[in-house]
Amino acid sequence: MSTRRTIAVAAIAVILSSIGASPAAAAPPARPEPTPPPALERPLTVDEQAASTTKLLAALAYVDRQKARGADTVSLACVTPTSATPGPAGVTANACSIPQGFLPVAARDQVKWYYCGPATGQVVANYAWAVASHANKYTQAKLAEWMQTDINIATNAFALQTGLEKGTAGAPRRPAGWAWVVSEVRDANGNNTSADELQAMVQANVSDAKMPLAISVKPHHPDSSYHLNSWPDPIASGGHWIAAYGWYSYWTGTDFARIYYTDSSGDEGGSTGKFWNSTKSMNALIAEHTKRIVW
Repeated sequence: MSTRRTIAVAAIAVILSSIGASPAAAAPPARPEPTPPPALERPLTVDEQAASTTKLLAALAYVDRQKARGADTVSLACVTPTSATPGPAGVTANACSIPQGFLPVAARDQVKWYYCGPATGQVVANYAWAVASHANKYTQAKLAEWMQTDINIATNAFALQTGLEKGTAGAPRRPAGWAWVVSEVRDANGNNTSADELQAMVQANVSDAKMPLAISVKPHHPDSSYHLNSWPDPIASGGHWIAAYGWYSYWTGTDFARIYYTDSSGDEGGSTGKFWNSTKSMNALIAEHTKRIVW
């Protein structure tokens, strides 16, 4: 009996050894890392869509007024010199500048890997309250509380809207009657691109209302032809918020027009600081994600 038991134990030991385990060393399979719940974007209600459309039409009208006043692109407003010598020997360029607008913001690094929403809110709130470039009006933790970022392990557009409302309420740079609006960047005028609408949104917010915008993008999807200049390496990101603070040129249908933004992703695969992308590429990155902005 003892011999049979010894043989049986030896046989089990051989089997376990063949699969790289032993009775004492056998361990359960490793558990996969938990996947954060998605920050689902719900559809806009009828009233929310109406507010978005009203704001978009006002932005487009503002841009049209600016163009009518003669503030057009450099190709129409300036003379290109034909010689390095001014005067009769050549044509001297007229003093002119490409239409553009910028707000004095300072970038912030996100303190958690999923805090791009609160970091974007911090940039906007700091600007609205005119705090010093090294200071913060609110912590990212407070903004994350308002945006429910820790609950969702992400920030959706309507949660970010709530955080921006609370973060800029009563701020000296917030215009009278201002309300943050969630919009989908879409081709409203039927010309087969939404890039002109995007540029108008940024231009009107920055130069007319004097307020930044929050933009949601896929920063550098491995299969995309476009990426944020602040994200040089591909990454399978669930999405990313940035703060737009400047624009350069009207939409021309080329890569000439630009949108300037702050990024907060220095420890998450991207970079922290101020950057710009062509409006054409930025529009594509928005379309690859939720198409949502908060402005």
